[in-house]
Order: sequence, then structure tokens, then C-alpha cells
Amino acid sequence: MRVGKRQMTLACFLAIILPAGGCAHVPPDVPRADQNIRQGQADAAVREAKAESAALRADLASARIAAAKQEAELHELRRQVDELRQVADAKHAELITLQNERDRLAQAATVAQVRVADPSELPASAADVTALQARLRELESAVTTLTTELAQVKKALKPSP
Repeated sequence: MRVGKRQMTLACFLAIILPAGGCAHVPPDVPRADQNIRQGQADAAVREAKAESAALRADLASARIAAAKQEAELHELRRQVDELRQVADAKHAELITLQNERDRLAQAATVAQVRVADPSELPASAADVTALQARLRELESAVTTLTTELAQVKKALKPSP
């Protein structure tokens, strides 16, 4: 809109100046100096209009370059968002898997503890008792490991401030 206004101003100016100092017949009583002054003013106005036009073209080119850069940045940010969503989905699936495994192992540990604690269910040999205690220790260790991994996954999924 600004360019149109300037072009209109230039056109009006030239419409006024050119007939006054253009090809019209100059009466003999108008001195030549007056005509030279008007021609100089018209030349100055044309130079000013050309300079303004060049400045506007440069501004337009800069704006187009900035818009292209912003479009590229937007495209890159959208790609990063998609990538982060995929990572978050994968981490969430891993979290659910670890929680299920932890729950299964906790249940197995509870069953093993009940078997060891109930004397009527005790196996007949000391070797069986030792094997059950070793299994119980393995299960407790696995539950502890999975609980630690689960805490790390939850920490990784928390959004950074």
C-alpha cells in the first residue's frame, strides 16, 4: 500500500512538472534561468523517486528473505516435534513394559515368600529350601533393578523446566 501511494505521488508530481517544463512552447518573455530551475527541480524529484524506489525494492527483498528463513525454521521445528513425539511414544511403551515386568516379578516374589514362610508348604529337603531362597533372592534383585530402571525412565519422560 505504501508503494502505491508513493507511485501515485510521483505520478502526480510528474504530471504537474512535465507540462510546466516539458515540450510546451516557452513564451519569449520567460527567462531561460526560470526554465533551468524548473528542469533542475524535476530532475531532483526524479532522482529522489528512483532512490526511494530502490530502497523499497531492497526492503521488499529483505522481507522475502526473512520470510523464507522463517518458513525453513518452521519446517525444521515441525520435524523436530514429530521426532520428539516418536521418542516420547517409544519411552512410554518402554515404561509400560517395565511396569508390567516389575508387577509380574513382584507377584512372583510374593508367591515365593509365602511358600518359604508357610511351614506346611516347605519342601522335604534342605537343597530345595536353598534353591527356593536363591530364587527368591534373584527375584528380589530383579524387582530392585526394574524399579531403578522404571525410576530412570520416569525421570527421562519428565519435561525439563
